[in-house]
Amino acid sequence: MRDQRAEEFARCAVVLAAELREIRHRGAAAADPEEADPFAAPAPTGDDPFAPSMAGREGVFDQALSNALAAIVASEWPGEEADRKGRVRSASALLKLIEEHVPSTDGIVLVHDKHPLPDIPQGDTDSLFQAPRLSSHTRIDVRTLQNGIEASQAARHGRGAGGLQRRHIEALLALDGHRSLGVMGEEQQDRIQQIAQREDATSQKRAAEYLERIGEEEATRRAENVTNPNAYHPKHNPHGHDLDTCPVCGHETFCVEGLDPVFGRVGYGQCLVCTYIRTPGAAEDEAFTEHLRSMDDE
Repeated sequence: MRDQRAEEFARCAVVLAAELREIRHRGAAAADPEEADPFAAPAPTGDDPFAPSMAGREGVFDQALSNALAAIVASEWPGEEADRKGRVRSASALLKLIEEHVPSTDGIVLVHDKHPLPDIPQGDTDSLFQAPRLSSHTRIDVRTLQNGIEASQAARHGRGAGGLQRRHIEALLALDGHRSLGVMGEEQQDRIQQIAQREDATSQKRAAEYLERIGEEEATRRAENVTNPNAYHPKHNPHGHDLDTCPVCGHETFCVEGLDPVFGRVGYGQCLVCTYIRTPGAAEDEAFTEHLRSMDDE
């Protein structure tokens, strides 16, 4: 079971990482990407002229940082995360305390793991959701994090706009490498699963409503005249599939575009009668559920 502080850090950090990644995908780069506010609404474009910015990012940043630093200090120097009155220290005070224990070099503190693990290759270095680097130390960019705290104060206390930058968020995400945290990957997977489940429930509801509008007689007529546009053919369509039974209308009219990437047992695609759509994420979630059921039956 994850620690409550780690849980809070994960929830907030994943939100910030997701927004940062989305902004990258939108191509909202300024002349100086390192100094520009990554959460500012991008300049109007033909594709998305009213792209929104993330509201409340300064508070989310502060909550993530405070919980991460408290978890790290509590793990490294138990009890010192709180002051004499038993109150958890502020993020700034925790950063100062860390520097007192481990002097920084050019604003960087390397907190060595008491039980180091071997380095694990990371693969795609651009991913913000890759597994934390399990090594002999955690890199804490004290100077950048302190600057991020100062940059967020104006918006948090009603004194003007915030000034969070990409470097502040990346310094925050680097804390996930500490053994007391290491929670972002799991949190992201939970979010992906929840999103897939919500999307699938919405798709099923919409399909059921459409089915009710056209009526069972019309649905049956359409089902009898369906032609599979993705039928298997050894030469012309070797990756094709037979029609599957739709979980909404019950007809064998679900056009399978592919199988879930993990278990290869549940198809994703669209029903040609009620229009229900199952995404790859929903197919993977369903396949995992079926896998658990099969294990229980053994």
